[in-house]
Amino acid sequence: MRAEILSIGSEMTSGQNFDTNGPWLSRALAGLGIATAFRTTIGDDPEDNRQVFEIASRRADVVISTGGLGPTKDDLTREILAGLAGVPLEFHAESWRKIQETFAQRNRPCPERNRVQAMCPATGEMLENPRGTAPGLWMKLNRAHIACLPGPPREMHGMFDDEVVPRLTAAGLVRGVRIERRIHTFGQGESAVEERLGDITARGNDPEVGITASDAIITLRIFSAGSDEKAARARVAPIEAKIREVLGPLVFGADDETLAHVVLKELDRCRLSLSLAEGVTGGALALALSGEAWGGMRWFQGGMIALTSAAELWAGMQEPTRRAKGSEGEEAA
Repeated sequence: MRAEILSIGSEMTSGQNFDTNGPWLSRALAGLGIATAFRTTIGDDPEDNRQVFEIASRRADVVISTGGLGPTKDDLTREILAGLAGVPLEFHAESWRKIQETFAQRNRPCPERNRVQAMCPATGEMLENPRGTAPGLWMKLNRAHIACLPGPPREMHGMFDDEVVPRLTAAGLVRGVRIERRIHTFGQGESAVEERLGDITARGNDPEVGITASDAIITLRIFSAGSDEKAARARVAPIEAKIREVLGPLVFGADDETLAHVVLKELDRCRLSLSLAEGVTGGALALALSGEAWGGMRWFQGGMIALTSAAELWAGMQEPTRRAKGSEGEEAA
């Protein structure tokens, strides 16, 4: 089961805004056992959109788009899908009534141009949007079931849960769950970690194990599918155990645990406190530690950022050491 997510809007292709809908939908689909094979960001050009919808509808079982459903001239998703399906757009009086009601509830006049939002390809159906003015669309095109949702995340999230998931289920596209378990390591580079793991990260494994690097943190991502979450996690467990066995103390946490979080937990366990004197960091270490909101502040006392010679001496660095070894050496630390 393959999905493609289309994020529509020139504000994203120009770099003005970031696409947050795509990652959210990828995670939501994974929870339904549907793997996202492609994520595509498109501007507002009609021909580009036509090509992308045509390609996506032939290579994916599920296509979900966000954006392109507004009342302006560059919101053309309705027209493009009707053209690809070879059917006319039809006016939905009930959808128009709900759009007008939404404006009335906000004490605003409803512009006549918003009437276009009540148009739907003849072979599709409207998806109700109780949180905004733009209804969504649901239709079949080529091999794909297509759901078109508005761009604002607050509207899109609710419509996915309330309108899209029931239709995916009714179409027989929801097949268990697909989960991800992340194992975080620190102390060796990506290639060294992968070499130690051997065939664990080989392509084609099931469960699949991927490897990513970010700010010296190497993360192993274990993907598994099952009839339910319990079954999927049971398949992950032996792979995680093997990774921990091979990498030993390089592993410091899993899923949402950060290195700072683990440090504070260890301080908590040992009943130790920590104070810092930082130089050449801009306070990055203190920021990371103080950003953990679980209660570790009991053990992190605070610190100072020493950027000048006087401040370094005030922080406790001896003048002979500073002159001989500099402020960044091991002796200064």
